[in-house]
Amino acid sequence: MRRIRHGEMADGGRLPGEHDLAESYKVSRSTIRQALAELQQAGLIETWTGAGSFVRYDGAPLDGEIGWGESLARRGIATQAHILRLERIADAALAAELGIRQSSPAAVDFLALDRVRRMQVGEAISLERSRLPWRKGFAQILRAGLVEGSLQRTLASLAIRSVGGCEAVALARLTKEDAALLGRTEGEAFLATQRTVHAADGGVVERVDSLLHPDHFRLEFGFGERP
Repeated sequence: MRRIRHGEMADGGRLPGEHDLAESYKVSRSTIRQALAELQQAGLIETWTGAGSFVRYDGAPLDGEIGWGESLARRGIATQAHILRLERIADAALAAELGIRQSSPAAVDFLALDRVRRMQVGEAISLERSRLPWRKGFAQILRAGLVEGSLQRTLASLAIRSVGGCEAVALARLTKEDAALLGRTEGEAFLATQRTVHAADGGVVERVDSLLHPDHFRLEFGFGERP
């Protein structure tokens, strides 16, 4: 911040990447992410996605930050999310995979949220399995449910904010269980995505595995600098 305010960083200049900044200041990348988020909130920097993936539904781009349901609704596409599972679970393997320190038995606990999203006419278009590292405020979700049926609005009400993450994509064949939930045929090809979302402090906000109907969804990749 001092270098920016004193003019050492020119307006429009490009900051080094997270790795280079962490090396330069001898701090962790999670510390760098938090510092960049604070600079952005202060209006001192802007962030642009130089490389990333963009989910589209029937050609319309979806905003993952506000949630697919709300993003679809804003485009006049009515869907209904049917909750299949909403409970607290323990998953030591997932906690280890996500790098969560197992300092106590509760450290391996997650909020599990499984949903099938359908069109108004009833066709299932996605199956989403979300796992969120357990937080104190999540107990009220089990009691009262999601705020207006939206996970993103629920997290916002708890002051939980994500700043970025990563996503992997593959082609998957539906298992017997998933096919039954989606009303499809076992072995049918669906687009499978695995998304890990992080908070400003580097902690994991959510891991979500989704199966997307390939007749409606597609994934576009961008690269290079924004013109």
